[in-house]
Amino acid sequence: MPILADMTTTAAELIGSKEACRLLDVDRATLVRRVWDGTLTPVTKMPGKNGAYVFARADIAALAEERAS
Repeated sequence: MPILADMTTTAAELIGSKEACRLLDVDRATLVRRVWDGTLTPVTKMPGKNGAYVFARADIAALAEERAS
């Protein structure tokens, strides 16, 4: 997976798993299940077996807003 979604994505537009969990009000296990089932698409995953996923802030905010309505 590429580190950035495209050349226009900046580091300020990216968030880690912890922030994504907070915005979606879910625990990490739920977040990981949603990645595995294709509900969420991370921009990348940090190295290592337990490396954090990195998400586009806009994608997570849109999903959180959708869930709130």
